[in-house]
Amino acid sequence: MVLFKPKKQTKKIEEIVKASYYPLKDWQADPKGYFLIRINERLKLLEVAFVTYKHVITKVVQGKYASEIYNTIIRRKWITKLEHAAYLGKELYKAETALRYGGKYVQDAPLVLPLKKKKGKES
Repeated sequence: MVLFKPKKQTKKIEEIVKASYYPLKDWQADPKGYFLIRINERLKLLEVAFVTYKHVITKVVQGKYASEIYNTIIRRKWITKLEHAAYLGKELYKAETALRYGGKYVQDAPLVLPLKKKKGKES
């Protein structure tokens, strides 16, 4: 069953913009608070804690997938800035990938995944 019929796309590009980000200039704290993200190894779940600026954890969301967690946070209006939502999505995807493939997740650090051994040759 086809839900929609794709239409042919046309181009009418009015501008091409070079992407940029200046952390010291562009970053602004979300007035509602911040999030701490981790993998719960025992439960095999992602956990996100909502923290006030008095550094009190007031809420925790658990889930298996980044999309269910960030949609829950957005639906409950625990986040007010688009930049914060984008950051949360990026970090949750990294955590989900680490959980799925046995990697190590540390918030705000590069994702570390285990290297697969090549078949046939031992080093």
